[in-house]
Amino acid sequence: MVENVDKLDEGSFFASRNEYSEYLVLKYLIQSDEPVGSWVLKVMLGLKGIELSTATIGRLLKELDSKGFTKLVDAQGRVITSEGIGYAKMQSERIERERLQARLMMAAIPQSLDELIDLLHARKALECETARLAALRANPKDIDELELSLKKHADVVKGKIDPTDIALDFHIKVAKASYNRFLIASLDILIYEELRLESQIARLITRERGEEYLLQHISIVESIKQNDPHEAERRMGVHIETLINAIKEQAERK
Repeated sequence: MVENVDKLDEGSFFASRNEYSEYLVLKYLIQSDEPVGSWVLKVMLGLKGIELSTATIGRLLKELDSKGFTKLVDAQGRVITSEGIGYAKMQSERIERERLQARLMMAAIPQSLDELIDLLHARKALECETARLAALRANPKDIDELELSLKKHADVVKGKIDPTDIALDFHIKVAKASYNRFLIASLDILIYEELRLESQIARLITRERGEEYLLQHISIVESIKQNDPHEAERRMGVHIETLINAIKEQAERK
């Protein structure tokens, strides 16, 4: 599936064929040392699978001129401006960023218990760092949110209700207290896909161990409250490893 993301055509990252055509024209002009005429651009677009009439090419070039991205040099053709170069580079960076995001989304979709274990290993790497940073950066409001999450978790365990949602909410709150937007965004993706997979599994061993995990959550919060980054990191690592071992135990039963 990840390989399919790499094969996505650049055009799929644009809202319209016109926007994509403009981008291709600008990319071509960047590579040219001299003005380029409409006919050459028509051929270039045709090779990219975009068949446009010469009249349409003319209108497209006038639009680029009006945006300040290109300019006509006498009757020789168009050259790209510094604004056009900047716009084309920005679009290239956007495409690459969106392709990488799509790769991450596809890679984060677990298909089996073994892949769920791999996902948890990825979570461990992220969450040890979020716990460490939370111990350094959490403010009183963050602590209140974490303690409220613990209370809700305790109520769920007492009522013998599936603790999955509230347990994962705790991890999201720890991440938010880290104030690292990259870690938060990555963890959001992993947790979303984990919930999606777990919802398809009728019996999951981790749902039966809510009380044990609650105690581990409490210990993590204590380390964060004490502003002890090393202990918060260690306790989070122990907790995630406990989850991994539980899924391994279930996988071995099959």
